[in-house]
Amino acid sequence: MKTLSILLACAIVLLFLRVDIVSSDDPQKEFEAIGKMSPRDLAPKAKTVLEKKYPNENWDKYHFPKFVYLKDEVTTGYKIAVKEPELLAKFPCYCYCEAMGHKNLSYCYLKGGKLVKGFDSHAAGCNTCNGQSMMAFLWNDLGIEQPKMQAEMKRIFEHK
Repeated sequence: MKTLSILLACAIVLLFLRVDIVSSDDPQKEFEAIGKMSPRDLAPKAKTVLEKKYPNENWDKYHFPKFVYLKDEVTTGYKIAVKEPELLAKFPCYCYCEAMGHKNLSYCYLKGGKLVKGFDSHAAGCNTCNGQSMMAFLWNDLGIEQPKMQAEMKRIFEHK
């Protein structure tokens, strides 16, 4: 009986934690909070939204290279890139990788910004790219309009 009570209490705690991660009562506050988070802190939130949005996705079919699995935030960024390259293409990358020929954030993950061309290794070692991709993904999930996301990203990253 005691074990059952402990399990029930744990399940309730986990349920409340998951609801807190997935939803927000105030999208503006959530928008601001996401903008202040590090890539390491963004990864669990973005992973949760990926799982919700693409619940039965077979990630193995993408044949990710080994460098994609370096850290959670890297893996999450590449998963966002393969599922939503059009979203990432709406943002310049603020790590100044345009010198490498990158035209937007999707190029940091995908050669030429397209999955059919293969994976670019740049984002595997770039916290800026990963932070930007997860922010864009999470903000988009909140329903934030593109101009607002672009302005906030510029404010956060332009001077780093």
